Amino acid sequence: MKINEVMQNNWENNQLPGIDGVIYISGKVIIMDSYEVIDGNTTNYFINPICETSLESIMSFNEDVWCEFEKHPQVQQHNDKIFICGEGGMGNEGFIANVDMNNNLIWAFFSTDSNPFNKLELEDNLLKAYSTSDLIYMININKPEEITIKTIS
Repeated sequence: MKINEVMQNNWENNQLPGIDGVIYISGKVIIMDSYEVIDGNTTNYFINPICETSLESIMSFNEDVWCEFEKHPQVQQHNDKIFICGEGGMGNEGFIANVDMNNNLIWAFFSTDSNPFNKLELEDNLLKAYSTSDLIYMININKPEEITIKTIS
């Protein structure tokens, strides 16, 4: 089975790789690192790409990378793209996904420390994903590894 078929089959069964990063339907994976910096009473949050790899490479070390997820009912649509958010199997996990009009996965962002995402807003090519930890993940929908994190004020 081709990797894009593996990705799509798992997507349809409510499963994504439980890896911090962005995964594309092609199997390309961009591993992300997120952290916080506390300066007095101010906390700033950061997220950056670390490296690019493939789902095939990751699965050669661990075939059981799949994590169950649950979709939040709210979605956003932009032209022929639909954006979906929700939570992983653990309380600390969240995901955001981009699918086409036929529910074919384009890319997905998974985080093990964001908490669930429960609200989406779209402004041009910027997707704002609100997590239950009072953070907003600002994602470039055309290059989803470009993410900034802000606190809800």
